[in-house]
Amino acid sequence: MTSTTQSFSNGQSRPLGQLFFGIIDRPAATFQAVVAQPRWFIWAAPLLVLILGLAVLLIVQTPHTLELARRQVESQLATMPEDQVEAAQAGMQMTMSLPFMLATGLGFGTIALVVATLAQATFLYFAALVSGGETNFGAMFRMSAWSRLPLALGALVQAGFIAFAGRLIQYPGLSFFVASGDLLQDARNPLFVLLSGLDLFWLWHLLLTVVGLAVAARVGRGKSLALTVLYAVLSLGITVLPTLLFGGMMAR
Repeated sequence: MTSTTQSFSNGQSRPLGQLFFGIIDRPAATFQAVVAQPRWFIWAAPLLVLILGLAVLLIVQTPHTLELARRQVESQLATMPEDQVEAAQAGMQMTMSLPFMLATGLGFGTIALVVATLAQATFLYFAALVSGGETNFGAMFRMSAWSRLPLALGALVQAGFIAFAGRLIQYPGLSFFVASGDLLQDARNPLFVLLSGLDLFWLWHLLLTVVGLAVAARVGRGKSLALTVLYAVLSLGITVLPTLLFGGMMAR
């Protein structure tokens, strides 16, 4: 194990394929290689994989999402006056189309992905410095991008399930513990939203963050674990914040 780690951390370039496989069976050594290679494609490659995973999930998922949205809209239109129904249908003709939803989903999803990676890197960078670590932002950003690769695999697994089952995943993550069976009511439940994001791929991402942070910031595993737990709490808090703020408005 020592020789493997040294071979990854000697500053030599490593093939991307070797890095992708290494993140599974030799994460510490792989993070050492990632941190030691300040080339643009080292951080761009995992982001591209994440975007491709998102694209596959959207292609499989959006037709089902669109059908569900159309049913909800039809039930709402049934309670509106006829003149308002015609105006609403005209306005929704483009927004309720498959190409529009795919394009907007991929566009906003890509932006959210990049912002989330930047936010992760920024928080861990300053947290590591405050706690006595030694690092630079570029190394932390590369580590953050690679630590998120399990989320791409999670997207592909979800896409595979939806394609095989022919339906959306009703209760993602651990949300089935608090699910009521009413989709609209569940969407307004902060605990449901919180548990929806908790799955094995998210936990794998956190595990890789612990390993990668220890390597990138040169801190002990205990300190890396504590900073990762803090990052996870803040990340989940931000995820559920819109529901906490606007859930009551949606109920009205």
